[in-house]
Amino acid sequence: MRISKAHFFFLIVFAVTFNSKAQWIKRTSGTTQTLLGVQMLDANTSIAVGVNGLIRRSTNSGSTWSTQTSGTNKFLRDVSFPDALTGYAAGETGTILKSTDGGISWATQNSGTTSTFVHVNFLDANTGIAAGLDGVIRKTTDGGANWFAQTSNVNVELMWAHLFNSNTGMISGSSGLILKTTDGGNNWINQTTGTTVDLRSVFLTSENNAVAVGLNGTIIKTTDGGTTWNQITSGTNKNLYTVHFIDEMTGFAAGTGAILKTNDGGSTWISQPAGVSVDLYRIHFFDITHGMAVGQQGAILYTDNGGLTGIDENNLVIPNENFLYQNYPNPFNPSTNLQFVINSRQFVSLKVYDLLGKEIATLINEEKTAGEYQIDFDASRLASGIYFYRLTTNDYSSFKKMILLK
Repeated sequence: MRISKAHFFFLIVFAVTFNSKAQWIKRTSGTTQTLLGVQMLDANTSIAVGVNGLIRRSTNSGSTWSTQTSGTNKFLRDVSFPDALTGYAAGETGTILKSTDGGISWATQNSGTTSTFVHVNFLDANTGIAAGLDGVIRKTTDGGANWFAQTSNVNVELMWAHLFNSNTGMISGSSGLILKTTDGGNNWINQTTGTTVDLRSVFLTSENNAVAVGLNGTIIKTTDGGTTWNQITSGTNKNLYTVHFIDEMTGFAAGTGAILKTNDGGSTWISQPAGVSVDLYRIHFFDITHGMAVGQQGAILYTDNGGLTGIDENNLVIPNENFLYQNYPNPFNPSTNLQFVINSRQFVSLKVYDLLGKEIATLINEEKTAGEYQIDFDASRLASGIYFYRLTTNDYSSFKKMILLK
């Protein structure tokens, strides 16, 4: 029996609807102070640091937090735990703190400088590097008992340092700066990046592959150890402050109300709804599913599914491995994110309809390769009400309801 358009949308209205849950869950940090660094020690335990010597610790995936005594009122700009017990925090005026009990207690170390550290990264319990203002670099190979200076040959802010192994590392900084070492930091060589944008974060996924992110949605990638860098389309013009890879293929970037994910080593990026508009300064994953991001006003976001949109337990069927997610946020005003996955190259149509079945917008109407896609739908010109969006491919069709509230 053929169903008319009117009957079709009547069935939609009265069909069983499903609840979506946010990809990233807002946690209550117990503070409105800015958080500048975070690390997950395991799936449950996390350490966050911030302004005025703030250190917060959670043992239940960020549901509740306790304040740890730092012994300083200096801004702590970053934190690094190479294992579940040993951790380091670094910040203003050369401050470096060390913990050997999973972040419960902290002791001050002598860094040998009064320059402010912006980032700290440890390869293991003994070997680490801290970098910051005025081109300062300090390295330790004995767990922080001694910190010795390395020469950057620059006098700008070094914003991020990442060690891939005992020899290879990179540092990113102001005005498109990337420094690279292949001898443990004895020599830091300036790379030609092709950008003058501040690069706030860099991450090596191998000795030759690295991704850096920065202001105005800038993402650059190298596959030849930094000899050449290619501009990557991020899909956003928002500032990006942090990038973290779980493995060589899977990574996340975060910034001003933005979280991006890549599944192909940084060549393409998909936006994930962050649910906040503040700056997110650090993102870190313990494994491929458990991650956390922190930022302004004590913001903490947590995911236990790798940032994938959850669906109601009554809606578990994913036909042919293609899937249309519930939009987020929902209800929304004036824009919302639509996301879907296809398992092979095929023609894709994504359209929006009103309650009467009238087509409002065609968002996608072209062939797409296999992968995860996201698109923003701007309803600023539409009236409040119920709308539907429909995904159609060669062998799959699905619709979902969304609510515009103005």
